[in-house]
Amino acid sequence: MNTLSKIGVGLFALFVAFSMVSQCGRKNSSAQPTLTPEKQAEVILKEYSKGLDLDAVTVLAKKSKDAADFERLLNSKAEAVNNIDLNEDGKVDYINVTEYGSGSRRGFSLTTEISPGKVQEIATIDFQKNGESGVIQTTGNPSLYGPGSYHTSSFSMTDALLMAWLFSNRPVYTSPYGYGNYPPSYGGGWNRQSDGSYSGSMTSRNSGSSVSKSSRPVISDPPLSPNAEKTAAKAKALSSPTISQRSFGSSSSNPSTSSSSSRSFGGFGRSSSSSSSRSGGSFGGGK
Repeated sequence: MNTLSKIGVGLFALFVAFSMVSQCGRKNSSAQPTLTPEKQAEVILKEYSKGLDLDAVTVLAKKSKDAADFERLLNSKAEAVNNIDLNEDGKVDYINVTEYGSGSRRGFSLTTEISPGKVQEIATIDFQKNGESGVIQTTGNPSLYGPGSYHTSSFSMTDALLMAWLFSNRPVYTSPYGYGNYPPSYGGGWNRQSDGSYSGSMTSRNSGSSVSKSSRPVISDPPLSPNAEKTAAKAKALSSPTISQRSFGSSSSNPSTSSSSSRSFGGFGRSSSSSSSRSGGSFGGGK
């Protein structure tokens, strides 16, 4: 083989090697697509849901005597079921309970006020009575838990004090508390647990629970929550993700996520103002 032929063979080999390296690079790039701001926001929001275990919330509702008692237990440091922190101030956010529905179908809307007037619905708890028994279904807000997050359990009218109260003739309950106006037992909130510590305690707490999780609802047509469209937290995720939040990745989709990365509600710190009022129930008044 003459010198010219050797040079030609060498160039061809280099060309083949370069093509193979380029194809590998393209495959690696396609395996790790760049997240859009909307997709990134979905993943950030779902991280917040790790602060409220819905199995534990469902059990807590079943052992409460009424909505006021449920709200008290839900925001109890001793119970430690609530570990959610949507405004990222390091403190556990207060969760309000609002009753809705009528007849044999009632429900609770669980919300938190991220900043004055900016409310985020976290989950709903629906109750359906069938004679002397019924079904309880806790549903995570899709913007925080993703679609199809249903936690269900059965109940008896004789073994759950809440059910006797819930289906009685009385005023509809709405939390008397609002932003910066919380009961003494809550104060300004307590320090949030780490995800690992909270997850471990919830796993232990839920051991042997009668609550089951599914991707399909058991109560197919529950009454509409009055806070169904309140998703104030998504603006926070879109406008100012932290460095660690920007590194999250996800393959799920959520049509309810905002379409603009520049949108922001702002003002996620706490203040002393209040924008919630009481419309009924058994609480003795806010502080």
